[in-house]
Order: sequence, then C-alpha cells, then structure tokens
Amino acid sequence: MRKQRDNFLNNVLLNGIQDMVYIMEVIEDSHFVYHFINHAVKRYAGITNEVIGKSFDEVLDKQKAKFLFEKYQKAVEIKDLVVYEDFFPSPLGEVRYGENVLTPLFDENGNCTHVVTVVKDITERRLAEKAAIVAREQLNEQKQRYQSLFEYNIDAVIAIDREGVIVTGNRSLELVTGNSIADIRGKLYTSLVLEEDIPIVEKYFNIAINGILEEFHMRLKNRDGKKIETVVKLTPIIVNNETVGIYAICKDISEQIKMKNKYTESENKFEIIAENSGDLITMLDQYGKISYVSPSYRDVLQANPEEYIGREFYHNVHPEDIEHLLQSFEVSKTTGKPWIAQFRQKHQSVGWIWSELKGSPVYNYVGEFKQMVVLSRDISSRKNYEEKLKYFAYHDSLTGLPNRRYFAMQLKEALDLFEKNHETFAVIIMDLDRFKAINDTFGHDIGDKAISEFALRVAKQIHPTDTLARLGGDEFVLLVRGRTDVQDVIQVAEDIIKVVKDPWCIENAQFNTTTSIGISLLAEDRVNTYESLFKNADQALYEAKNAGGNQYAIRR
Repeated sequence: MRKQRDNFLNNVLLNGIQDMVYIMEVIEDSHFVYHFINHAVKRYAGITNEVIGKSFDEVLDKQKAKFLFEKYQKAVEIKDLVVYEDFFPSPLGEVRYGENVLTPLFDENGNCTHVVTVVKDITERRLAEKAAIVAREQLNEQKQRYQSLFEYNIDAVIAIDREGVIVTGNRSLELVTGNSIADIRGKLYTSLVLEEDIPIVEKYFNIAINGILEEFHMRLKNRDGKKIETVVKLTPIIVNNETVGIYAICKDISEQIKMKNKYTESENKFEIIAENSGDLITMLDQYGKISYVSPSYRDVLQANPEEYIGREFYHNVHPEDIEHLLQSFEVSKTTGKPWIAQFRQKHQSVGWIWSELKGSPVYNYVGEFKQMVVLSRDISSRKNYEEKLKYFAYHDSLTGLPNRRYFAMQLKEALDLFEKNHETFAVIIMDLDRFKAINDTFGHDIGDKAISEFALRVAKQIHPTDTLARLGGDEFVLLVRGRTDVQDVIQVAEDIIKVVKDPWCIENAQFNTTTSIGISLLAEDRVNTYESLFKNADQALYEAKNAGGNQYAIRR
C-alpha cells in the first residue's frame, strides 16, 4: 500500500501538475543541483533528465546561472517564498515567460535541504499587457480628435496644466462640485481636494507629468463643503509629442463606498463560500469563538458543522499548536494583517491531520474588528512528501543506511563530546575486495545486492550506539562509540572480516569475497579533526588493500 502511495505521489509530481516543477537539492557549500523535474519541464522548456545531479553552472550559461543562484540563495537565507518573473526558450525557439515561486524546505535542524520551484506560464498575460500598452498609447495620441468624449463624459474631467492650474472642466465636474467652470478656471486643482488628501494627490500628479500613470482614491469637496469619494485616473495631455498637462478623470464612488461598508459582512461571507467551497471556511468573533463553519467540514473532517458553533476555534487543535494559533490570531486582530499557519487538527476517523490556514481580519466602516475569516485545507500529503525529502537527504537509497552527510554530522558530534567529556571513538572505513570482479562476472544487479548484503552483515556486528553509513560504491564508514580499549575496536574489525568471509549466495550467484578495513584512532599528541580522522582511515584502508586484503590496518 505504501509503495502504491509513493508511486501515486511521484506520478502526481511527474504528470498531474501542469505547471513546471523543479526540485533543487542544496548541498553543503551553498550550491544547488537538479534533483527532480516533472514532465511539464521537459515539454515546455526542453530540459531532460540529463540535468539531474548537475548545478546551474553545468547546465546554463554564466549569466543565467548567476541570476538563478541569487534567487535560490535568497530563498534559503530568508527562509520564505521568493517570487519572480523570468523568461525561457521553448523547444520551438519561442521566448516564453514564467512566474517562478521558490519554496525552501528545511529539516528538523533548520537546514535547507531542497528548494521546490513551481513555474507558471504567463506568456499570454505578458503579451496581453504589451498589447494593452500599445493600445493605450494609440488612444492617447488620438485624444485631441475626440473632444466630445471630454464634454459628455459621465465622470468629472479636469484639464490641468503642468503647473497644477485648472484650464477647464466638463459638465459633470460642475454637477459634482457645484462650481461653474468659470469660477474654478485659473485656480490650483488642489482647491477642489479635501485638505487631508492634498499630499497624496500632489504625489500622483507629479509622477503623472513624468509619464507614470496610476489610479488612486481621492476625496473632492463641493461648493457646500461636502466630501465626494472618487477614484481618479490621470491621463497626459499630449500636443505635438509634448506633455502640456494632465486630464484628471474622477469617478464618483460615494454610493459604492456606502454600500460596501453596509454589506461588508454578508458579501465577505458568501463570496468566500462561493469561491472556496472545497476549503474549510471558519468565521471567528472577536473572542476567537466560532460563529460559522462551512459544510465542507463534513467532508474534510467527517465532523458535524453545527457542533462547532460557539466553541473556541482551537478546541479541535493539537495541544502543541494552540499557543501559536492564539498568538497569531491576536496579532492579526491588532495589526489588520492576514496570517498563515500550519497546525494539526482532529479528523474524526484518522486522527490528527496537518492543515494550513490563512486568516483575514474583517473590520466595519469605522475600523472596528468584526470577525476573522479563516480558510484552511488538508496538507497531509505535502507534509508526508516533505518528510520523505528530509529522509532521503540523509540516507542512501540502495541500502537504507545513513549517507555521508548524516555521518559527517555524527562524527562532528562525537568530536564535540570527546573535547567536552573525553568520550572516545574510532572511525573505520571498509570496502569489498574484488568488488569489480563481482560486478563484471554477475552484473550490476547482483553487485547492488552484494552491497546491500555487505551492509546487513556489518550491521549485525555493531552496537546500537555505533553509526554505519555508505560513502558510495562498495565503500562504507563506521563510527565506533563506547569502546575505551583499542583491542575492543580491533575486535569489531575482526568480527566484520570473519562474517564477510562466509560464503555468499545471491539469487543464483555463488561466490566468496573478503573485506579490507582501515581504522583511524584518536590522536593523543595533536588536535583531532573530521578531515584528519577520515584521511587516516582512508590511508589505513589503502595499506590493508596493498597487503592483500582480508585484513585491517590502523593509523592514529
């Protein structure tokens, strides 16, 4: 069943995700190598599995490799998502545009092991944006020909020169402000603006003169001092290819503002339900009690939604996650900022499941907190996948033993304990004698099985406190702890030599082989380091092999 699930998850990554997915492995010297690409990458970017295990520098040109390295390094350093847009060539030679979302994954020690990149093709959007820019430029060039659009526009239009002086306006401006054009002509446009909004209006006017056009909210004041809520668009007045002023087009949205404030609660509730019916939707009052849950609770958690009403929102949350959720809820209430959290909640049938929520605070028209809208979804599959990535980052896929990276951590820990408490240990490197002959004679499948059998035989001869790891090929390393006497370490080596010498029978292949062992003991007259211990063990292994194999050698 587990194998089927693993195959299913792998198939989802390869075939089920239409966006391009890259998984880059982070190695110790802050380099990134390709660990996985899905079929979408091969189809849209023309990249094949030949890149697996290679770095950016080995696959891409220097400039592109440097650009990607900086983005991935940023994701690792800030420990958060990095989003950027980029372009890439398609197999047909087209230039395609993509939105890249980099997600760093971390192990239990806080070390980044992988960066998952999802690339969404936004080529059509980018082309549409370029087309829109061209259309807008053409429209601006023709504005002088369509003066009727100015006069009969239902929105208030103000023509302003480069100095901010009102040149003219349309009929709608007179109706909105109660001022005749004759009364306001020659005055500064800011005379029509509510005093508190003047700084922001001046900002947008000045950048519009320089060609940067943005839409913004502004409050006008009419002849009686009443404020009028508007959304303003600024358009340059171009004569003979020179910007001589600005058109300010002001849409009166006073009624919309009133309606928005009046119906914010109901609109938020039903809009969220309509757009996110597959998620768990929860509404919390100012005290953190549940006022509404969506029907999806029945499907996702196999729970009765009605039983949640009036209860504390954390009543179904794992005890270890409650404090974090409570703090995040209060901070969001105070700051008005949305919040995201991962937590465990109780499923009626399967127990605790991992979920991710996004909470958004809602306020009334006077700025008082009304409710918290919380959207959450089951992320158990994602969590399981992350755990697998963590496991394979520190284990050998053939034998299931720890790999070189994990062993390095254990050896550094042993060195620290030796410095603090004088807890002794030894490092043993070993390999199979004549392993190449086994491969050449019986094939690589038997060779792989011989490596696994070698690992099993050695593992049976060591203590639970020892650490056995595969370095690569038929080479293994053993960290021997808790032996205070050199003879005890030698006994371990002799036991391994003896058990490896026993006859081998793998499937239909029968053969005999032996092992060579290099032992590195702690030096008493100099500082012991990771490098020195490994070097001594490797040299001792070389001496044992040169002496004919089936034996051990010791260096200190």
